[in-house]
Amino acid sequence: MSKPQRQRPSGTSPLGRPALAAHVEPLNVGDSRTPEVRESGSTGVPESGSLVPRYLTLVRTEARIRDDQAAELTALRRRVSAGRRSKVERITDNTLMRVAIDLLLAHAERLSGDTEEELRRSVLDT
Repeated sequence: MSKPQRQRPSGTSPLGRPALAAHVEPLNVGDSRTPEVRESGSTGVPESGSLVPRYLTLVRTEARIRDDQAAELTALRRRVSAGRRSKVERITDNTLMRVAIDLLLAHAERLSGDTEEELRRSVLDT
């Protein structure tokens, strides 16, 4: 049994290769319900029924964390995700970091020290 002959595209380039034509579809982001981005880059909380994914309403930032923190954070996320009843909202490592930031900001008056260790102790020690 012989293989069927491969068909080549109709147009060819000067080198005998098939000619390629660029086709780019227009980018459609959201719709009329899409919240406008403020100068800070935050859009706030989207309206109910908005088509904008939640992560797009948040400001992107970067945090460098230790290997042990990353591993513990992932383990905690898995434990929290596995134990919840409603799975409407996805829980990610970033979700837990935002909760931790809220907790830190709620106790900002306790924050004092000159080093990371001193700052940590000032908030964690009661």
